[in-house]
Amino acid sequence: MPSPSSSDNFRTPLETLRGLLKGFSDQLSNVNRPSKNNVLNPPNALALLHDSASILRAQGTKLSLLLINKPFTPSAIAAILTSVSGQCLPGLMCVYEICSLEAYGNTTYNEVRNSLRNLVTAVHRLADDIESMAELAEAGADADANEEREDIVGKREDILQVTGQVWNVCDRMIAIANKGIIGVAIDKVKEWEALIKDAIDEIEEWDPDAEDDFNMDGNSDSEVGGSRQVMKEKEDGTNSIKTNGVKHQGNDIKHQSNKQPPSLDSLQITDIHSAKTKALKLLKLIKMLYPALRKRRISTFPPFTRTSSTESLQPRSQVAQFSNMVQFCDDFSTATDDLADALYDGTVSLVQGKMKLMTTMAARCIDGVRKGWDGEEDEFSAWSEKWIARVKEVAVEIPKEELKFYQEFSQRWLRSD
Repeated sequence: MPSPSSSDNFRTPLETLRGLLKGFSDQLSNVNRPSKNNVLNPPNALALLHDSASILRAQGTKLSLLLINKPFTPSAIAAILTSVSGQCLPGLMCVYEICSLEAYGNTTYNEVRNSLRNLVTAVHRLADDIESMAELAEAGADADANEEREDIVGKREDILQVTGQVWNVCDRMIAIANKGIIGVAIDKVKEWEALIKDAIDEIEEWDPDAEDDFNMDGNSDSEVGGSRQVMKEKEDGTNSIKTNGVKHQGNDIKHQSNKQPPSLDSLQITDIHSAKTKALKLLKLIKMLYPALRKRRISTFPPFTRTSSTESLQPRSQVAQFSNMVQFCDDFSTATDDLADALYDGTVSLVQGKMKLMTTMAARCIDGVRKGWDGEEDEFSAWSEKWIARVKEVAVEIPKEELKFYQEFSQRWLRSD
């Protein structure tokens, strides 16, 4: 075991690492960060992401081996910490600066940002475990070499766990770099499509008659809907939980309407059945859009991966058009949750409003991608005209008394940018 003085060798690089992590965390938390990249002739952000993450993964492996095996070697640990602070973290901080919304699109930007946040958290935990292991090593310097202290064994298990977290985040960043802008977008669109499919299946299984009978037995609507107010979905390896009208997703929170619906037994059950039928027709049409967009618009977007030259990045206007299309796929998923909630609450007028809103969203989405990326009409152009016509046939008008209520709600989608 080392003497206390020998373990001081790595404390300076450890504090340097913590300082960099603190500054990086502040950058990632800055909501006012500009979406534009002001770096002249920036390198390929995905290539830098891949290389920095690969080096960090390797260094994390070396570090964990040094920490869990005897003897405790502060000088070797200090060398790795210096490499992480001098190469890996600066490279990843540069990625955050040059991977802008306007150049790489919203999906890639968000995936990179979320991965970097998770990485900072994991590396910070690893730094804490390094210090704890050093203290345990110093405290056990005079102990019997043949005895394995339980606290050291437990700390080794903690180190293995947090090292696994570092590996997972690095693997995710390497995958983002390899898949590129198109591959990342396709993965996310598939996730959102799966959520809509789940909602459709759930609505089809839902029986308004059975729920109405249950209410008449003396239970409140809040009790009946309680099982539906907690919804979990897989999002980048984390759970998304929806409770009390607020959707929690990682570090993001999407607030939804707090308007209280009337009780189910105050409505005509035939109206609810009709609303369910129309909602299912609309949602099935919305779901049809996803594979069409993936095949005809996302997959045909000019590719950009870690091996691409920065000259192959598309014009800002075209990237914005691509981002808006992908964002609508996310918005449709959120709107589907809202529509399902309104349906389960038995508020027919609210269901009508949500359907009208989704119809407007669909029209805006198609307007932005009706033509191909070369500016010419294609097979998707003709298909999209028939598709949006059918969507409008299914949708219903919002009652006049509901217009004011939906005006503020709809601003999130009915934007001009």
